[in-house]
Amino acid sequence: MLLEFTVENFRSFQKKTTISLIASSDQSLANNTSTCEALKEDRAVNSAVLYGANASGKSNLNLAMALLRNFVLQSHTIQKGNKLNYQPFAFDPESKKSPTTFEVVFVHKEIKYRYALSYNAERIEREELVHYPNGRPALIFSRNGQDFEFKKDQTEQKVISKRTLESGLYISSSVQFNYEGTANAYDWFLNNFAILETSDIRSLIEYAVESMNQNRKAKEEILKALHIADLGIVGVEGRIRQVPIHELQGRIPPQVLGAWMLMSGGEAKETEIKFKHQVKKKNGSSEEISLPIEMESEGTRRLFAIIYPIIEALHSGGTIAIDELDTKLHHEISAWIIDLFHDPVQNPKGAQLIFNTHDQQLLDLERFRRDQIWFAERDPSTGSSTLFSLAEFGERKDRDIQKAYQLGRYGAVPFIAPDKVV
Repeated sequence: MLLEFTVENFRSFQKKTTISLIASSDQSLANNTSTCEALKEDRAVNSAVLYGANASGKSNLNLAMALLRNFVLQSHTIQKGNKLNYQPFAFDPESKKSPTTFEVVFVHKEIKYRYALSYNAERIEREELVHYPNGRPALIFSRNGQDFEFKKDQTEQKVISKRTLESGLYISSSVQFNYEGTANAYDWFLNNFAILETSDIRSLIEYAVESMNQNRKAKEEILKALHIADLGIVGVEGRIRQVPIHELQGRIPPQVLGAWMLMSGGEAKETEIKFKHQVKKKNGSSEEISLPIEMESEGTRRLFAIIYPIIEALHSGGTIAIDELDTKLHHEISAWIIDLFHDPVQNPKGAQLIFNTHDQQLLDLERFRRDQIWFAERDPSTGSSTLFSLAEFGERKDRDIQKAYQLGRYGAVPFIAPDKVV
């Protein structure tokens, strides 16, 4: 369960910016929130939607989450001297001298954690993990450069810290050395925090096929979802195989083929998927016809790519962030996905969905609480992005917020210059 995510000096986020999923005192739409023992009296919202103009920073928030997750999970593979993925705010020379900072507050297996990280292109400047086993903060570790502080298991942790590179994360290296004190927090990043990016559709499709082939229930759940979405699909089969790259000539763009040749040494993964459709013949009987995924609509491919990670989040009570949820999807399908997270029967473990969208039909206080609706806005004078919630406006519950947003009441909309001719 994600409570807060903070980013500073990353891409368009120059200043410290936080999106919070801690519910306000608003009593409306109680099914849109969840709680657990670690939260005491607080609750967390089950979804958060982010609106804003193009280039306002919406996708950069998703990228920040993805970078942090990948950093935690892959840091132990970084070799000494490797540059880190440092992308500071580009429009201020001073920002390029300052570290990027991420901070995340979450609950996993009934324990609350706060993990913070600051780094530049060469090294980790600050890293800290705190947990709240009895509702009070207790330090697991903190570091300032290569100076470490431990409050427990000091002998064991000191040995691990000596083996942690200045460019590597201690949370990652400690798990590789089987230190139990950081294992639960690391497990949240691994199994309960999923980030889907728009550009990831190929790898997501591969993951769906692998999941179907390894788990019969996964295939049944994916097929059921495609049926609910009214895509006319009654069956799906897929396989992934290694093929010589020359066999893909004419089927893959030459520039992509060339890049694969350089990276893979002559072989590439080929994913074959066929969707079965049932059609009626003139004599009244039915016939199943299989179509390759390339002949399906882009909406069908998009839903097939993202639906299983969504199902997994609902099963595990995890948090999933999706960049541009509505891409290629009909409004009703987007609404159905969101409503799954607001249904206590479908979402008994308090799973969370964070997404950005341009679909203004979703802006409805009968679907979202005010503390679930967020806006991203770019300062035209500095190029810096900020986030703010509808809850900050004290808006009435009977307000037509879709119309109010279109009229610019909350900002976060593009200003189209009067000159309409290019």
